[in-house]
Amino acid sequence: MVDLSVLAEASDVWDCWRFEPWSCDGLSGVYRRVAFIKAGLMGEVARYYADDYILWKYDQKSVDLVRSSWRPIKDVMIQRVLFVSDEDHFEKKVKAFTMGFRGYLETYRYSPMGEGYRKIKDLTPLVDKAWELVNQDVEEGGELQGNDSFAV
Repeated sequence: MVDLSVLAEASDVWDCWRFEPWSCDGLSGVYRRVAFIKAGLMGEVARYYADDYILWKYDQKSVDLVRSSWRPIKDVMIQRVLFVSDEDHFEKKVKAFTMGFRGYLETYRYSPMGEGYRKIKDLTPLVDKAWELVNQDVEEGGELQGNDSFAV
């Protein structure tokens, strides 16, 4: 079992980027839904969503379970699941629902402070910052010091 739940303590990072706590079937982490709106001269033309999951508590079997059992969600074009790992090993897999017409499921495995991938370059700095804040908090006896701001 991978359990890096200590990342949940960096709630400032998750709140700032509109992530909410999420758990289901032994998986635990944070979640957000982002809306993409295509507009034209006549107004809104199309709207679709992207779901991002950053999971830090899961079983090794959970990775395969997500890949095999998650289904498309209406109006969600992409579901990205980032499994935070304690091993320094990056992994990416993509699953297309109905040849991509009903969306995609992308799963990634990422170690904090590791090398990321350009497709998740918006998520990996958040994990890294949360990791830094949690480790800084532990080293300094429970108080965050210095510049707590961050930019992506």
